[in-house]
Amino acid sequence: MQPGEEKSWTQTVRVPNAYLWTPEHPFLYMLETSTGGDTASTRFAMREFRFDTATKRAYLNGKVYFLRGSNITLHRFFEDPKSGGLPWNEKWVRKLLVDIPKRMSWNTFRFCIGPVPDQWLDIADEAGLLIQNEFFVWTGHPMWRGRYSRRWDAEEMIRQYREWVRDNWNHPSVVIWDANNETLDEVFAERIIPAVRPLDLSNRPWENSYNGPVGPDDPVEDHPYLFVRNALGFGKPFHMTDLEGMNGLESSSMRPPQGHAMINNEYGWLWLNRDGSPTILTEKVYSELLGSNATPEERFSLNAYLLAGLTEFWRAYRHYAGVLHFVYLTSSYPGAYTSDHFRDVEALDLEPHFRDYVGEAFKPLGVYINFWQPTLEAGSNRSFVVKMVNDDNEPVKGKLILSLEGQEGAEIARRELALDLPGLGQQDYRFDLQVPNKTGKCLLKAAAYPEGQRHSGPTVSRRIVTVTATSP
Repeated sequence: MQPGEEKSWTQTVRVPNAYLWTPEHPFLYMLETSTGGDTASTRFAMREFRFDTATKRAYLNGKVYFLRGSNITLHRFFEDPKSGGLPWNEKWVRKLLVDIPKRMSWNTFRFCIGPVPDQWLDIADEAGLLIQNEFFVWTGHPMWRGRYSRRWDAEEMIRQYREWVRDNWNHPSVVIWDANNETLDEVFAERIIPAVRPLDLSNRPWENSYNGPVGPDDPVEDHPYLFVRNALGFGKPFHMTDLEGMNGLESSSMRPPQGHAMINNEYGWLWLNRDGSPTILTEKVYSELLGSNATPEERFSLNAYLLAGLTEFWRAYRHYAGVLHFVYLTSSYPGAYTSDHFRDVEALDLEPHFRDYVGEAFKPLGVYINFWQPTLEAGSNRSFVVKMVNDDNEPVKGKLILSLEGQEGAEIARRELALDLPGLGQQDYRFDLQVPNKTGKCLLKAAAYPEGQRHSGPTVSRRIVTVTATSP
């Protein structure tokens, strides 16, 4: 080479019998390049991830793969008084992205409202996390009455998106390019995504929020915040009993319904600050549900109970390729709009009710009792439907028990059915249960006990009910 000269070389290296990267086995390769005087190392993996519009499913290495997880809004966490240097503390980040997600049965995160350090994606590669990587644009919808604004220089946006894709394209954990959050603008579909998509040799899918899909198999995201009606006072207030008559597909997105694969990556509208107080957006919700004199403990308990129920519901009907609750890590302080579920964010100690109830709701073997009535009549014979899903490819056999427990935890009614679910299957189980002549607060519980050592224990769905005296 002549002084000051630049050249590019392209080489093809065959990898026979490649070991494929998955969340269960995140196998990584290292590519080393050397001129004899200088070397560079690049880590990567072999895997394919895509969505399919015909089946409305996500596929990892040619097999259906259901996404379960949450969201991280790191740049909101920077506003938190406890943030400090935690996002650059590797031990803290590994607990956040590796240890806790494994216990919660999460395999997916959406990194939204701001980018994360490169180290986070390195750790996600090693942990086997699937990342929906969102570009940092959020302008809202024209219907948002005065809060909507947009103005883009398309060429400048294309330049920035190209750099963003180049910075992230060797991370196998990054499986979805997310063009924006809750934004409506034709420039993304007409200019930006078509200009940038060819740069990615892995041909990852793109998600385009309110603008809808660009490619024939691109997914769409949904934000079905049912409790937003109660919080902001529009439409008919939502009650959990409404779920009994719903089919698991209740979009509150600002875009028209789509026929593409969908990811439910925001739902709930039940945020509590870490001290148990409601956020600005949920004050009215908790006042309506518990009254103004509720304790933090009562609110934490209800938050976990309702969020787990919604998680079970969205998973049970299989309308979504992925279910990701909002939000796992964000800021918490007086005046915040949203909050996370940490009792102690520095120690990454989750609020116990959330860890218990929501941890059950995200297990690969999912259980949902389609019942939300507050009371049962003593002495009545009641029919219940328990819906189950199996996110694993392997079939599951075992037993499914529906029981009613009294205040001391003792069973006062019980029915058992054989459990038999195919790989990636779903099934409804109907129980007829005789409600005993014993009044008081009870726990209706469906527990699935799978056979085999690959399962760590049962999956449990719970409903709080009061058994009342028979009407005269």
